[in-house]
Amino acid sequence: MDSSAENSKDTSKRASLSSLPLPASQPKSSGYAEYITTMVSKDHSDIPMILCCLVSGLCDSSSYNAWSCFVSMQTGNTIFLALGAANLPVGHPYGWAKSLISIVAFNLGCKFFATVFKKLDRLHLSLSFAFQATCILIAAILVQTNVVPPAHTDSAGHIANVNFLELIPLILLAFQSGGQIVTSRLLGLNEIPTTVLTSVYCDLFSDPNILKKSNVKRDRRAGSVVFLLVGGLAGGWISRTAGLSVVFWIAGGIKALLSIAWMFWKEDRPLL
Repeated sequence: MDSSAENSKDTSKRASLSSLPLPASQPKSSGYAEYITTMVSKDHSDIPMILCCLVSGLCDSSSYNAWSCFVSMQTGNTIFLALGAANLPVGHPYGWAKSLISIVAFNLGCKFFATVFKKLDRLHLSLSFAFQATCILIAAILVQTNVVPPAHTDSAGHIANVNFLELIPLILLAFQSGGQIVTSRLLGLNEIPTTVLTSVYCDLFSDPNILKKSNVKRDRRAGSVVFLLVGGLAGGWISRTAGLSVVFWIAGGIKALLSIAWMFWKEDRPLL
């Protein structure tokens, strides 16, 4: 009798347990969501930033050659803005206006990227560089389709006509430049500002350990100088032989590849 009673109790328990709702299974997408929102490791993050120096060299050399205005190096634009008060340089009307607009676009870009893409996870970094790439590629399309025609100069080298459509690619290029320097700051890579070299030269040659065999910061500074210089050389040569739009296609392609790379970047693992 006792055994039959116990069996009936066990059966009733199993029945009651089987009637309980099963826990909801985790959706498969949760693993992907966790992956893309994982913070990235800062190991080797100097490589993308040094490649951004290459992009700055490409864009600055070609934009200055075409429109007498920088899109990354805002120190130069500040000087051009000041010269505009004396109607200088001669033969470059409204050059000061281009410089001013480039400065404003750059600063707005810094504010935008620092606000919207301030997290160092795979998703935010990838989207940030995708946005930067899109800005450059739109500029490339505008130039290649002659929506923004090339500037014409007279025999004295003075600009023969002023085309304010040039401001569109200038704004796009300067705006995206703010994104890369913001990223370098977020990554703690102050030795690779990506857009200017004056402070880099100072820190490089005032470093008491400049000749030391192992010096990571020195190597980063030297790398940023070399890559910006190479970008400038390549930008000038490509602009002359293949056209301005080709330079922007290459620069935008580099940013697009970096956007993809951030999606597969190693995650940040806390030290035990």
